[in-house]
Amino acid sequence: MDIHYESADPSAVTPESPPAIEVGRNRTPLPGSLPPLQPKVDYETLRQRRLAEVDEETRLINLPYGAPPPDLIPAPLPDPQVLAPGLKAWNVEIPGPAGPLTMRIYRPEHHEGPLGLYLHTHGGGWCIFGGLDDIDTQNSSYAIDWGCAVAHVDFRLSWQAKFPAAVEDCFAAYKYIVDNADDLGIDKTRIGIGGGCTGANLATVVSLMARDAGIQKPAVQWLWTPCFDARNNTGSYEEFANYSLTRDIADAVTRLYLRSKEDTFDWRASPLLAPSLKGLSPAIIWTGEWEILRDEARAFRNRLEEAGVEVNFIEGPQQPHAGIYAINPRTGQLTRYAQETLPKINALMRRYIGPVS
Repeated sequence: MDIHYESADPSAVTPESPPAIEVGRNRTPLPGSLPPLQPKVDYETLRQRRLAEVDEETRLINLPYGAPPPDLIPAPLPDPQVLAPGLKAWNVEIPGPAGPLTMRIYRPEHHEGPLGLYLHTHGGGWCIFGGLDDIDTQNSSYAIDWGCAVAHVDFRLSWQAKFPAAVEDCFAAYKYIVDNADDLGIDKTRIGIGGGCTGANLATVVSLMARDAGIQKPAVQWLWTPCFDARNNTGSYEEFANYSLTRDIADAVTRLYLRSKEDTFDWRASPLLAPSLKGLSPAIIWTGEWEILRDEARAFRNRLEEAGVEVNFIEGPQQPHAGIYAINPRTGQLTRYAQETLPKINALMRRYIGPVS
């Protein structure tokens, strides 16, 4: 199989807007190659049977992105650009590897003394979205639920600069926070990092880079629905190819992010392939049972445990990609599963980076 990548020139830039995501072309065999092997299990029939047996909420959140049922009248989604009452937010300009970067910091208005901080390396396929104003609501919830400050760096997206630009930007943001913790009113020992999907990928790589650089490591990694292996070839990629985040979409955004197929073997793109995970920061990992990234999450959990790293691993039964924050499209509210499980995540995060009692 071959994946066709965009220009290998890392300086290639499309400044106006991200490119359209093209799906379906990346698994075409090369001329003269053998046809792809057919799985023994008819996964499409299995998918249809599974979705027919679950309740409506579970069925809806497991449908492929962009393919709602014709009878669905979706409820309005929460506004992503709302700063919660009691928080203040401001932007700072920080040095980056290719020029200044903008980072937004969120902090409780009336808190005195150093706070823990969560560096949010956002997801979105390395290329879909990333504007600072798009995630005020989400970052506000982290600050309130965990009792900490939050930082969010506006790193370069894949349509602006190829891999490893995003990784380098996020590491620069983390190092800036560590180096300037006192001026920012941050407890240097309680700095966490994390994100969802490709954001978890970036957070993990930054944690590895911090370890290797011999600087203060993150107190915790919050890695939800994480991408740990950019080769996109585990068994769950076959079994759950047409659930929520589809295999075609994942392959397409990977193709846009990386310069060449060889990059998939670089641990900065596939942290599952890092030579060693010893000494890595404690991790909280959430994955859905019914998502393409499940198997690499399990594999990374196993490697962490073998390396003696503290890890809390949660696999949501029948949950899709990003199911820990899934919203029921009919109600516009978090799913029952998310409402039941998020308090457990919040309690863990407060233990690592929340207020010190």
